[in-house]
Amino acid sequence: MSDRQDRVANERDLYLNVLRILSASDPTEPLREVLAGLVEFSGAERAYLELYQDAKGGERRWSLSHGCSTSDEEQIRAVTSRGIVASAIASGTTVHTPFALLDERFASSQSVQKQRLEAVLCVPLSGALPGVLYLEGKRGSGPFSDEAIRVAENLARHVGAAAQRATAGRRLDTEDPTLPFRQKLRLDSIAGRSQALADVFEKVVLAAPLDVTVLITGASGTGKTQLAQAIHDNSKRRAGPFVELNCAAIPEGLIESELFGTMPSAFPGARRTIGKVEAAEGGTLFLDEIAEIPLAAQGKLLQLLQSKQYYALASPRVAKANVRVIAATNAELEQQVAEKKFREDLFYRLNVFSVRMPSLAERREDLGVLIDQLLSRLSAEHELPQLRASPGFYAACEAMDWPGNVRQLRHRLEATLIRACAEGATCLEPRHLSDAPRAREESPSSFHEATRVFQRDLLRRELDAVGWNVSEVARRLDLTRSHVYNLIKAFGLTREGVS
Repeated sequence: MSDRQDRVANERDLYLNVLRILSASDPTEPLREVLAGLVEFSGAERAYLELYQDAKGGERRWSLSHGCSTSDEEQIRAVTSRGIVASAIASGTTVHTPFALLDERFASSQSVQKQRLEAVLCVPLSGALPGVLYLEGKRGSGPFSDEAIRVAENLARHVGAAAQRATAGRRLDTEDPTLPFRQKLRLDSIAGRSQALADVFEKVVLAAPLDVTVLITGASGTGKTQLAQAIHDNSKRRAGPFVELNCAAIPEGLIESELFGTMPSAFPGARRTIGKVEAAEGGTLFLDEIAEIPLAAQGKLLQLLQSKQYYALASPRVAKANVRVIAATNAELEQQVAEKKFREDLFYRLNVFSVRMPSLAERREDLGVLIDQLLSRLSAEHELPQLRASPGFYAACEAMDWPGNVRQLRHRLEATLIRACAEGATCLEPRHLSDAPRAREESPSSFHEATRVFQRDLLRRELDAVGWNVSEVARRLDLTRSHVYNLIKAFGLTREGVS
């Protein structure tokens, strides 16, 4: 067998071990095999995985190594903690130096000098916690090859989420920082157990019982509506209505009538309508996307907040309002004020008490709980079977980016659940996250995409190697023949290649 064939076989074995990680209840041993295979593939001296408690790469939470003694691990920590890890995590990109002793970024480190480090490769991991995959080259072997860097970066997408799962069993229920607040408040609609969410609940404890205006900020899709509902549910107005108005969804000429209602004389053909303020009497009025409210209506909203009075459209009589206002926005209202797009006095009236809803990226440890809660709700809504998520499915979701936050996660899970049930699946797998493979994926942008590429290419190579003998491929990959046939169909593979 040629060197090239050996490398292809080694890479195949690496990806096979990655696939085993996804289905392992405890991924520690498969992770060790991945590290061992990566050392062999890259020609490295040793490999090291480490997770940290915070984004700065400070306190170590968990580690795993291959080719390292205890003292070796301590030496690696000394090196990585002094610039290399911080650089990789802060930039989110790979740090590769062919000769650390001569690299001005790290040459001042006493540990680098003491160990006479040459080639070093440090790849940031995907997953809820910050971490790195670290490789040290052999003395005199030169820099890592582009191929080794590519494979290490692909593996880092997978092992980060797996390493996170390897630590999950060590976490105790008593470590849930949201638990004290959940024991006091009604917060069932907001899933999670992160410190970021606990910080939000701490503000809910303060704001809910007070009849003050609250401004909720945060990126789109983070759950600001659910937070507003939680504030209402824990307030003295909980028995009253919770009325929502999305200011961005109402045409500019209709916002006042939506808010305050209309009288029959407002315009030809007009009839008496009840506005959202009147509908929320005795309860809470939630104004979502408040930055989109037109300037003309801002003055009347200001009057409502100041005097608790308003006029219905075309009404000569003032009406009194007994409502609490909660507003939400994903815009920078201070900037809108500076640009004269939002009234400064209204901003201060709304911003009596502010709560920021963190993005999903800031509380990625909540993903597992969110997935479980959303799947349960979606199954009930669509009257679909309650399918459990496989370990690989959780790992795939943990490694994906969610710029649309909880809303994007919900929509993706909804499509995934429908797809899996239509297929008759007994559980959710990573492949259910997408309805079809891409014809060409030279640079996968997510854990799921990378996993599909690995599976597709591995299956195609094995089929070609044995002349499309499905039974032999099933034996080689430790799969059933029916599963191999299903994969061939799912990936659209033919004897000539990918269709």
